[in-house]
Amino acid sequence: MEVHHHAHTERKKWTHYFWEFFMLFLAVSAGFLVENQREHLVEHQRAKIYAANLYDELKKDTIQLNDLSRNLKYVSHKLDTFCLLVKGEYKPGLTNGMLYYYSSFVTNVEYFSSNNTTIEQLRSSGNLRIMGNKLAYKISEYDRQNRQLEKEYSLSKVEFSKMEDLHFKVFDMYISEKMLGGPIVKPRDSVLRLTNIPINNEPGLMNQYTGWLKFESGIYKYQADRHLGQLKKLAIELLTILKKEYHME
Repeated sequence: MEVHHHAHTERKKWTHYFWEFFMLFLAVSAGFLVENQREHLVEHQRAKIYAANLYDELKKDTIQLNDLSRNLKYVSHKLDTFCLLVKGEYKPGLTNGMLYYYSSFVTNVEYFSSNNTTIEQLRSSGNLRIMGNKLAYKISEYDRQNRQLEKEYSLSKVEFSKMEDLHFKVFDMYISEKMLGGPIVKPRDSVLRLTNIPINNEPGLMNQYTGWLKFESGIYKYQADRHLGQLKKLAIELLTILKKEYHME
């Protein structure tokens, strides 16, 4: 009877298994590191694109903020002059033309609208983190200040509507538009000398109108110094950081 003997295989040493595991670990780790590096490079390239777009938009914002701040202070000064005229500070030589001229600045107000396409993209995509902690904080603060200004505008637009309503009751807008807003605007000095143009001088109405102008004049100064000034400061800080970190021209 033939007997079959089992072949005995040599048992592998523990070091063999160790090296197999170690090589597998190295392969997995290397793959992870390569993938991580690739993702890091992709995010860096994406951050550069965001940075370039944000830089361009902030430059536009800064120009707009400068112009609007200057205009608000100019309008505020004109409204203050109107109030002084009505309250008798410059009573000698006061003409209705002067009141028409200075009151015309009531409707000469513009609102800041940020070029915030890139910031909105960063927020909605969750990519703000790839800009780094310092930039992310400044961007978030700039966005927060913009939202605060929007709330401020929502209040001041209601106030402006009330002031505009009174303005139309005090002044003849057909005459005002013909003198100051049409295609052929009369020279400033000739308007100031006009005496025979109609004004609703009902005391209660004029006092209410003047009070609103004085109030809004203060609001315009506050918006220029507090809101627009703070936004401009943040925009310049962001531009400085972007220029340094991403070598912007």
